[in-house]
Parts: sequence; C-alpha cells; structure tokens
Amino acid sequence: IPAGEAMACDVPVISTTGGALPEVVGDAGILVPPADPGALAKAITGLLDNPDRAEKLGFEGYKRVRKLFTWKKAAEKTV
Repeated sequence: IPAGEAMACDVPVISTTGGALPEVVGDAGILVPPADPGALAKAITGLLDNPDRAEKLGFEGYKRVRKLFTWKKAAEKTV
C-alpha cells in the first residue's frame, strides 16, 4: 500500500521486483531486484540526477493509481 500511496501523491516510486509490488508500480516506477543495494543506489541517483524523469514517473504513477486502484475497481473485482 505505501507504493500506491506515494503514487497517489505524485511521488516517483522505486521498488523491488519482489511480492505484489510490480503489479502496483507497473511501468510507472523503477523496479530493482531484491537485495541488490547497487541497483537501488543506481535507481535513486538516476532520479536525483534527472528531475525531469522523476517528475514524469511521479505523474505516470499518479495516473496509474487513479485509473487502476479506485474503490469502484475494488468493488468490481469483489463482485
């Protein structure tokens, strides 16, 4: 849920490929292998060095979460 919350706030997300996070983040964030500090550091510095990309990923995440993770969508999947 924290990844979705960050995306809803227009914040770029860097996450691991473990668990359900890739399903939430999709192509609207950066996914790195679990237990790979080098990949995580590269992703973080990549966004810090490229604020335009960070802004774009933040906006793409916002759009993704508003499209896929709404109460209406949750109800449709439940029924």
